[in-house]
Amino acid sequence: MTQTLLPTTKPLLTTMIFEYDIVKSEVGGLYEATLTVELPRITVQRFKADRNDFKYEMRRAVSEIVEEIIEKAIDD
Repeated sequence: MTQTLLPTTKPLLTTMIFEYDIVKSEVGGLYEATLTVELPRITVQRFKADRNDFKYEMRRAVSEIVEEIIEKAIDD
């Protein structure tokens, strides 16, 4: 089993870019929303007994964080 050790670093000061625009199309009267997000580094950590459980768990953990960031940004 190979382990990768990550160096200890201080957090970087990063900014989040969030652009959200809604316009009403003249053709058809439909609304068009465009969302552009540039996120800072996201790190999640989980512990599992079975190595195969990480794929779903890590994806879900990052998705939850991104969902919260976007929800807050849209509400603000």
